[in-house]
Amino acid sequence: MRRNNKSEGFTVIEVALVLAIAGLIFMMIFIALPALRSSQKDAQRRDDVATLLEKVKNYQTNNRGSLPNGPANENSYVLVKDGNASGNNTSWAGFYRQYLGTNFYDPDGKPYQLYVINCLNSGSTAKTCKMNYENVSFPNDYKMLVIKQAQCDGSVAKPTKNPRKIAVIYRLEGSGTFCSNS
Repeated sequence: MRRNNKSEGFTVIEVALVLAIAGLIFMMIFIALPALRSSQKDAQRRDDVATLLEKVKNYQTNNRGSLPNGPANENSYVLVKDGNASGNNTSWAGFYRQYLGTNFYDPDGKPYQLYVINCLNSGSTAKTCKMNYENVSFPNDYKMLVIKQAQCDGSVAKPTKNPRKIAVIYRLEGSGTFCSNS
């Protein structure tokens, strides 16, 4: 009769190998998780820019194609926070309250702010819009740049002759700038 002297179970090398593989898998997950979260937030921000543009189109439909008034020229701006505008511009504040309401929040839980500026259209020689960025800090400042009389060219706004067009620019958390047209 033969006896089998083999013992049942795993060797130390097999256990160490399984633990090393599991450790590598967990490390890859923890390295990829922040990038995945950032990517999901940026996708939501792109959707929010699309929502803003849709609401602007709704406003234009209800107001014979016009945009809310202001800012007066390319060197001024209107900053709308929580439905209240800087200066005396109530048109963009009214738009914000009526069309965007109180649910227009960044994925981080902060309300978006609209930083409305005009594009300096100096004829066919202008290559990009002259913008007043002095009060805009990036990234994650929750300000959407709404640039009147502009259109996107990649990640920058360029002048257009159509006064009813706007471009919206938002700096993404992951990388780069997102620009979309009305």
